[in-house]
Parts: sequence; structure tokens; C-alpha cells
Amino acid sequence: MTVLLFVLFSRKASSSTSVLLPKTGFPLRISSVQRKERDLFIMKRASFDQLYKWQRTNLQNEDEFILHDGPPYANGKPHMGHALNKILKDILSRYKLLSGKLVHFVPGWDCHGLPIELKALETHDVLNSNSLEIRQRAKLFALDTIKCQKEAFSRWGVMADWDSGCYFTFTPSYVTSQLKIFCDLYDKGLVYRDYKPVYWSPSSRTALAESELEYNVNHFSSSIYLKITLQTPLPECIADSSKEAPVYLVVWTTTPWTIPANQAVCYNPDKKYCLVRCKSHKDSKYLVIALELYHSLEQLWSCHFTLIKEFDGDIFNGHYYSHPFRKNESMPLLPGNHVSVKKGTGFVHTAPAHGPDDFLVALQHKMPILNLVDEDGKYSADAGSDLCGNDVLDKGQDIVLKLLQNDVIFKENFTHSYPYDWRTKLPVILRASLQWFIDTDKLKTKSIEAMKDVSVVPENFEKPMLTQLATRPYWCISRQRSWGVPIPVFYRSLSHTKEAILHRDIVEKVCKITLEKGIDQWWRMSPEDLIGEELIKKLDLIPGQIFKGMDIMDIWFDSGVSWNSVLPQGKQADFYLEGIDQFGGWFQSSLLTSVASSGHAPYKNIFVHGFVLDHEGRKMSKSLGNVIDPHLILDGDGKKQPAVGIDALRWWVASHVSANGGNISVGIHSIQQASEDIQKMRSVLRFLLGNLNAVTCSQFKQFSPTTLGLTDQYMLHLLSEFAENALSAYQEMNFRKVTSLVSAFINTSVSAFYCSIVKHRLYCHSLTSEDRLSALFVLSEILDQITLIIAPILPHLTEEIEMHHPWRADNGGLFRNRKFADMKKSDFSDVVDRIHPSLSLRQSVNKAIGRLNTQEWNVEISAFDSRDLHLLQMLQSEKKTHDSALCDLLQVSMVTLLGKNDEDSIAKELDNSNVDDSFTKIEFQHFGQIQITLSKTKLALCSRCRRYTSSDGNLCCSCLKVCSL
Repeated sequence: MTVLLFVLFSRKASSSTSVLLPKTGFPLRISSVQRKERDLFIMKRASFDQLYKWQRTNLQNEDEFILHDGPPYANGKPHMGHALNKILKDILSRYKLLSGKLVHFVPGWDCHGLPIELKALETHDVLNSNSLEIRQRAKLFALDTIKCQKEAFSRWGVMADWDSGCYFTFTPSYVTSQLKIFCDLYDKGLVYRDYKPVYWSPSSRTALAESELEYNVNHFSSSIYLKITLQTPLPECIADSSKEAPVYLVVWTTTPWTIPANQAVCYNPDKKYCLVRCKSHKDSKYLVIALELYHSLEQLWSCHFTLIKEFDGDIFNGHYYSHPFRKNESMPLLPGNHVSVKKGTGFVHTAPAHGPDDFLVALQHKMPILNLVDEDGKYSADAGSDLCGNDVLDKGQDIVLKLLQNDVIFKENFTHSYPYDWRTKLPVILRASLQWFIDTDKLKTKSIEAMKDVSVVPENFEKPMLTQLATRPYWCISRQRSWGVPIPVFYRSLSHTKEAILHRDIVEKVCKITLEKGIDQWWRMSPEDLIGEELIKKLDLIPGQIFKGMDIMDIWFDSGVSWNSVLPQGKQADFYLEGIDQFGGWFQSSLLTSVASSGHAPYKNIFVHGFVLDHEGRKMSKSLGNVIDPHLILDGDGKKQPAVGIDALRWWVASHVSANGGNISVGIHSIQQASEDIQKMRSVLRFLLGNLNAVTCSQFKQFSPTTLGLTDQYMLHLLSEFAENALSAYQEMNFRKVTSLVSAFINTSVSAFYCSIVKHRLYCHSLTSEDRLSALFVLSEILDQITLIIAPILPHLTEEIEMHHPWRADNGGLFRNRKFADMKKSDFSDVVDRIHPSLSLRQSVNKAIGRLNTQEWNVEISAFDSRDLHLLQMLQSEKKTHDSALCDLLQVSMVTLLGKNDEDSIAKELDNSNVDDSFTKIEFQHFGQIQITLSKTKLALCSRCRRYTSSDGNLCCSCLKVCSL
């Protein structure tokens, strides 16, 4: 009786004290209120702020990876577009660091330009502000914005030297570098000054580049068909029928406001024209139009034409017409190959001040350019008293239409796409003005050739960029604002038509002053002081007759020359990584300036991502109320929006960006999904960590992968396959594929498969048993490789794991001590074939049992194929047992293996007490070679291992054996 009581006591005591459950301080969940504190603690403990400088100091012998940061505007709070861009760059940088590279990444800001100037002037008196006041306010605004953005980028875990390793386009060193490049291009004949029509923003009072435009598809315009009197008579053979009646040419224009600046009408000498008589309810008119447009115009105007004569267009050579406004002025008809007969009338109204084709015609015929529109987009006094002071796109155009009403044959209003100033959201015009240009004609061939050595992802974006380069006539780089880098030019007269003085010695002097006192001295000092007495004498300049140019450089030139200040001397960047809009912006300005200066592209690879849109595919804007603030994602608002932390934000970025450059939608649901993904990951990683708490790294040294059991080898095979695929996806910049692979591997291969089949070994085998240590060895490899794979995306989570790792808690962090090259690769080329029958069997058993608990079942397997039996016996050498790798794999109470030669009596030897006769057996064939019989066990649940292997509901035989050790 005493012995029995002792046994019962021992069994119960062992069941509660000898189970080896996981132990770790790594928390399963992080509450919303703890997330910010947790993120900041990890960043401090892992010294995130020192990592960039550490690797620059300690990895000097490694190959260098150069990622050039395209500068964001310093004109607003950080938004989801910033988060997407900066986190993508950081993922790439950290991947390269773990690949053994020395990372060169210098974050920067574009500090000049109209967006910042307008922001700075929102609460100030613009009219009474001089250039220096504007510059001071703009600089303060930019500095405040930089501070705000820098704090956010650092908080997102972006690896950089945030204290002293950034570049800004307004620092003296950057500005002087830019001035010298400008001078170099001028000396090479690539920079020139000319009077040309450029996109002009009346609302900003400055010229704009193509990349600074956005197109409003709902813009409303008026188009007119205008008759103008032909002054010189047509040949008799054509005009005989018209007798003494006037003959009119018909021009078509969609910009009636440019008619006062008309200087010619162009025709196509290679097209057919015709003289028609047009009968209307008012009178009969003799009109000249293109023959191919005869029927379409007749239909559009709802009138009837009588065809009088057809003739070739070249007969207009030497003819004149009366100006639509100034009737006594004779204006020339000029040939032009740009004249089309697909629409219009075959005659093109030509105003060289307001159109590129018109301007080229004026150059060809050496015509002076007549500009009647001022910087505010209003008619000047030269346009006449009726028009002077009126906005050309508003009241001014209405007056023009009224004055021309007797000559307008047909008018229609239409809605179409029209260029707007992307900052003020107001329409722009083409307007001739004196500007500085880069001669892209001289650069485009070399630039296109240089792009042959550049890899663009996605590939389909390269062709539009090359097309844009090939068709770009020039690049206007001057702006009429205060906040920017001055074009270092002086003039001999206040008249802008006089000689410009742009000399290298002067530029060098201005650069020296800039380095000593700042570029504001350009606005503060006199021309004589800027140039200096010595240079004034050398260049034969006259004091008092020297004037500073007040134009600043296009901000695309500012940022476009950043390669010269940021990249190591003579090196190209390995990557430029920006949004798709930069094909017409920074990618192109960087290419043109680099090719002009050094003869090659500044980059080897371009990777582009799309824009961030809301969940309905709309652009985020405050007016729509659909803006998602990354700050709220990290820290919440303490009310409706819970904090999900930096891990969720970075995981969202990685899991939504592919290599196709598509736009990315973000909404509360997708952010919450990212948070749930992280939570599932934490749960599995915590399990791995917790099971390693009672072993040391040295205990695994005895293990060779080849000595492990079949399921352990198979798991290592899956791990190697996963790691290889994930690293390949990183190499392809397919971060979305990486996250997909990680989620699938952790949830399916690790959690649902391996962890479930090794729990018994981990919890219930003896502490140092070979089977248990084998499983722990595999878990350790899984944890090591998963943390390395996810580290570029989730550095906070992986450093948190390192802090709680029993062997590496104080080693200084993952990024300082580990590399992808350290991952052990297991080559089990035949393991899949060896374990395939067992895995297939597991699938069949689970399908047959359904949602029932598989642990309550016995499995009898009759293998008629000797090879199948042999492969199954690799997981179970005994014919019948409760404790084998096959039992663990199938998660059943007992497995009985029968071969072809075993007699039926063997099956009958099964202990009837182990089978519940009240439950019908399930019998089926597996691939025709294996007969499977499932029967519910009568054995009880073991109080220790929680398997149905106990005869009395206490400890089973296996647990008794472990507890007796």
C-alpha cells in the first residue's frame, strides 16, 4: 500500500514539475500604450543612431554599396510617401550591410524653391518683403521642416548619420559646388541665355520646367475659326471667280488671347488648298482652307461650300494678310512643315512669343519677338488701351473675342487637359522671356548612350524616359524668385538685352565669399564688392556700370548636381531609388548634368516605386480627409487610432512594394493586417526563443546535420530552400515576395508543421536527450535564419529578439555581428524523396479524420511496396509503438507498421483494450500501395505529455521512464 501511494505521488508530482516548458522574457504582445516606449528602448539599446558610423569605421575593407538619396522638399510634415521611400531605402541598405557591404547612404534635403518660399510667405506681407527677408524666412521654415522630417526618418529606423552626415542644398559647400558645375557647363558651351517661350506661371511669377506642371483634364477653353483678309491678290486663274470680293484665309486657334501678338500665318507648301464660297444667312464669303478639311469644316460650321478652285500651297509664297487687330499692318504668310491638315484649317496663327513652333519660325525668318504679356499674365501697355492690365486667361481673352466678333466664323467651348502650376494649382501660359538654358540638343545623344549601361526596374519605364530625352528641345534653368542659388552672372547694363558677364574667376571669387559668409552675400553686397577691384581691372569693367543678375537656378538643377557633393570622388551610385515621377525630374536632371560634366550617368541602377493612394485608389489630400499620418500609425492618438508601432509600418511598406512600379494603396485595414502579421510572427519567434532557454550554444557543437532524424533534416531542407528564395527576392528588389515567403514559411512550415511535431520532444523528453537537443538545434537554426532574413525589414523586432536570446543578449546587436554568409546551408538533396511517403500519409490521415483530435487515434499501416515500408521505417523501426518520429509526424496515439509478408494475425495481436469498439474504423487505400486503418484509441490522456498513451490516466510508460531518470 505504501509503495502504491509513493508511485501515485511520484506520477502526479512529475507531471507538474518535469515538463520542459518554454521560458523567455520576450513578450508575446505589445500593448498600444507600450509601443512607443518599446520602439524607443530598442533603438537606444541597439544603438541604432550609431550603426551607420560603426559600419563606416569597422567595414573599411568591404566592397562599398552606394545608395544616393534623392532629396525630399523641406516644405511639409512627413507623410506616407516619405515613409514608403525612406523605409524602402533602409531595407535595401540593411540588406546590403548584412550581405557584407560597406554602405554609403547620405540623406539630404532639397531646401530651395517656390514651395518653401510660398510657405514662408503665407503669414507675411509679400509686397513689402525684400529678397533678403524672404530668404531668411524661407531658410527658417526649411530648417524647421528638416528637423521635423529628420526626427521621423530616424524614428522609422532609417540607418544614417543623422547628426552630421546629411546634405542640404543651401549649405555653403553645396552651393559652391553647384556654382562651379554651372560655370563648367557654361565654359563647355552647354549653358546659354536666350529669349524663348517657356512655361510661365502668372500666379508664381516665374518660369517653370515641364516637371513642375500638372495637367488639369477639366480645364475650360474657347477655340475660334477666324477669317483674316488676304492683302495680296491670288493668281488670276484662281481668283477670277471671286471678282472684286475680298478673299479670306481661315485660321484656327485654341488660344484666342495670343491673337494680338500674331506676327505671321504659316501654311504647308506640300499640301493642297482650295478657294470656296461659303453662303451663310449674313453674306457670301470667299474663303481659303486646306482641301483635306473641306468636308469636315462644312459639317462643323453647318454651312454649304461651293468649291471654286484647288491649288498647291506653295502659291502663298510672298503673300501678305491684314493683321486681325491692326488692319493697316501687312503680315507675312510663311511656309511651315509643322502645319498639319488633320484638324484646323491648314493655316496656323503664329505668335512667336507664345509657342515653340512659332518661335522656331521666327528664328528662321529673323523676326523680332513681340511679347505683349507681363509677368503677372496680363496684357502690357503695348497691347493697347483696350487690353492693357487685363488677365489674358480671363477678362483679357473676353475682350479679344469681343473685338474679333465680326471676324469669327465659328466658336466652340471645350474641356481638355491643360498645364497648371503644380504648386499654386492655377493655369500657366507659354510666354517669351529672357532665360538661361542648358542645351540638351548637345547632351541628349550622349545621355541616351549612357543609359545603355543603366539597369531600370521596372524595365518598361526606361523607354518613356529615353523618348522624353530625345524630344527635349532645351532645359530652362532660370527662375525669377528669391529663395535659391543665384545664377552667378553680371551685366554691363540694366537692359537685359546687353552683354552678360559670366567668368570663371568671378565665380571662384563668389564661391570664396560664399564659403566665408554664405550665399546671402549675393543679395547683400554690391557687384563691385562681389567681383573685387582686381578682377574689375582685369576684365575691363567699369564700376557703377555693373549689375547683378537676380535670377536663381531651377531647383531641378540644385538637386540634379547632388552627385557631385554626395558621391565619393569619381564613383557612380549603385542605386537611385525614387518615385515614378522622377523620370521627368531628378533622374533626368542628374543624368544630364553628370553626362555634361563627367561623360557618364551618375547611377548604375534605377529602382522606382509608385505613389501612395488611399484604399479607394485616390491621391491623399487634406481636403478629401483621406490622409493617413505615419505618426498616428506609430504612436496612435490615444482615442480611436491605436498605436501599431514601427514594425507594422515597415512591414506594410515591404509587403506592398513589388518591382512593377505600381501605385500602393493604404488604409486602416491594410495597416491592421500588417500588425496582425507581426503578431503571428512574434508568437512563433517567442516559441523558438523560449525553448532555447535551458541549453547553451556549446551543446549543439556535437550535432552534424547528417546525424539528425529525417524530420529534422527535412525541416533544415525547407529552411535552406526558404532562405535561398528569400535572398533571391531581396536581390531582385522584390520585397513583397520576401514578406510573402516569410509569412508562408513561419505560419506553415515552422508553426503548423515542425513546431507541432516536436513539441512532445521539447516538453517531455529528458533535458539533454539526443532527440530533444536535435529538435533544439533545428529550432536554433530556424530562429537564426528567420531573424537574418527579416532583419532588413524589421530591424526593431530582430534586435528585440537578440536582446532576449539566451546566447546573444549582450553581443552588441544583430547588424554588428551577423551576416547572411554565416547562415548554414544544408544539402539534403534526397530528403524530400525519403520523407515524401510519410508526409503524404500525414495528409491522408488528417483528411480522413477531419477536425477531430488526431491524438485520439491509432493508425495501422499495411505497406505492400517494400520501398514504401522501408521509407516509413526510417521514422519508426518498431512495428507497433506509441513513441516514434512517425507518431509525432502523424500526431496520433499509436502507429502499427505491417509489411507484405506480415500475417493478418499480427493485426489481431493489437491489445483490444487500446481500441474503442464503439467507434467505427476508417479503412482506405493510399496510392494503391498502402492500406490504412484508423481506429479510435481506448487509452487515456497522460497527465504529463497530454497524449492518449496512458492506461490509467496518469503517466504513460514514456513519461515514467523520463521521470525516473
